[in-house]
Parts: sequence; structure tokens; C-alpha cells
Amino acid sequence: MDNYTIIRQQNPQPPDIRPFCQHGFLFNERDHLRQQAGGQFYLLTALNQTTQLAEARCAFFIRSNEAISPAAAPFGSVEFAETLPELVLDTFLNSLIDFAYSAKATLLRIVNYPTCYAPKQATILTISLLKYGFHIQETSQNFFLPITNQPFDCSIAPAERRRLRKCRDADFQFIHWATPNLYKVTEFLQKTRRQKGYPLTLSPEQLIKLVQSFPEQFIVFAVESKAKLVALTVAVRVRHDILYNFLPASHIDYQTFSPMVMLIDGLFSYCQQQQIRLLDLGVALDNNRQPKPGLIRFKRNLGAKESPKLIFEKQL
Repeated sequence: MDNYTIIRQQNPQPPDIRPFCQHGFLFNERDHLRQQAGGQFYLLTALNQTTQLAEARCAFFIRSNEAISPAAAPFGSVEFAETLPELVLDTFLNSLIDFAYSAKATLLRIVNYPTCYAPKQATILTISLLKYGFHIQETSQNFFLPITNQPFDCSIAPAERRRLRKCRDADFQFIHWATPNLYKVTEFLQKTRRQKGYPLTLSPEQLIKLVQSFPEQFIVFAVESKAKLVALTVAVRVRHDILYNFLPASHIDYQTFSPMVMLIDGLFSYCQQQQIRLLDLGVALDNNRQPKPGLIRFKRNLGAKESPKLIFEKQL
């Protein structure tokens, strides 16, 4: 620990936050943290004294006497460099528990990133958290596509290949919507989700704010038929090499075409062009966080691989 210092901060100002040592996850960056739950957050970092860069970081928010990482994002958790010494990580986790306790929290909840994002760190973190008395509160399977040089339709099931061909034969067009009409986007998402009985996970106002605040990271893609929207998604560039298919939706009148297959095909090509190595298709859960067999089958038919996504808790 001679070369490292653990820094505790409450609602730190931008100049006081030490830069991370590598390309980090968007949801742990200062600007995203400041728009979660009013921006009232606690930040713990492990600072390398030589480089003056943070090699571990974790932000949490207090809600009803619970310390939660994150407050409003798909994940938060402890992000750290692969080269971080084990002793430093142990000290960091001890400090995190103590920091949450000192903030009057009675429970510490850590929503981890999918293991496929950083397999080595995710494995080390799981072992370490269990050693410090955390338990795994929830395990979900996350689905992802590794981006290769091969065309998308080389690795999908024959049925999905036929649907993709059907969309192409009908002259459907995939577009990267560089300057989206956000009210049209939110209206489409609300209407299609409502028709299928799935509520939006955030309000239209919140979504508009995210896309406007992070135009390089929150990107809208769509499939159109004669200029009519038949499918769209708001994707998130979580890191320079990871794209997350965050809010996909398709028009109920076009189910026989399954335009979502064309949308994923377009995202796959976009990833190839942008040197993105992983396309995250998310979990396959219903409103009660139970597995959805049909959605699981669909993602597997697209060639998706599976990776655990864990939520840890510890009573304080």
C-alpha cells in the first residue's frame, strides 16, 4: 500500500475527482454520476501516488438508508485496473464497507457489470466480495455478441436469416439516426412498449436528457419502411469498445418481418466499422425479473453468448 492512497469524497467537485487510469465505463464517469439521483454521491478511489491516476473507483448513493451502486444506471460497482495489487483491492473493499457504514447505511448493494465486459476483474471482484461477507443477491444471464470480421448472418439461426432476408426484400432500411427527433423516439418507445405490456424503465424526460447530455454515447438507430419507423433502439457506447443495446422496440404491425433482426444486423455492422469488440444485448427478464424463454431463444438464435451479471449485498 506504500504507493497507494485511498480517497473518500462526498459530492466531489469535478476538479477534485482524479482521472481514471484507463478507458472506463460511462456509468462510473463523473458526468453520468452527477445526473443520477440528483448527483448526491459518495466516491471512493485508490490513487496511485506515482502516476496520480485512480486505479480503482466506486461511487454509491444513499437511498432509504441503503448504499447503492448505482442509483440510476445498468450497473455501477467497483471498477479497477487489471494490474491493481491484491492488497490494494482488499484495502479498498474494507474502506468501501466502512465508508458506507459511516454514511449511516444499513445495507451495501453493488450491481456489477456483466462478466464479459472485464472477465478477469469480474472474477477477482466476486471472490473478494464473498470473502468480505457479501452474498450474491441476484444472478442473471446477460447476452452478448463478440464482434468478428464475419458478416452477422453467418452465425445466426436459419429462421432468423430468413427474416433478415424478408426485411431486405421488402426494402427496409437500417439507419444511424445522427440527429434524432427525440420526441418521436420517446413516443415510439412508449407506444410499442405499452402495446406489449412493458413499461419504459425511465421517463421520456430522463431519456431525452441522457441523449442530449451524452450525444456521443447515447446513439439512436432505426429500421424504416418507406420512411415509417418499424423498429428502433437507443444504444449506449458504454466504453470505447462496448456497445449496449439499451432500449430496443419494434412496431407490433411488423411482427411477421421481425425487423429487430435487421436492427441487430445493423448494430453489428456499426460495431465492426467503429472497432467495437462487444455488442451487449442485455438480459432476458420479464417485469418480475424472471427469465423470458421466448426472448432467451431469440437472442440465442442471433448467435449470442451468455455471461453472468451479478448483484451483491452486505448487511452493515
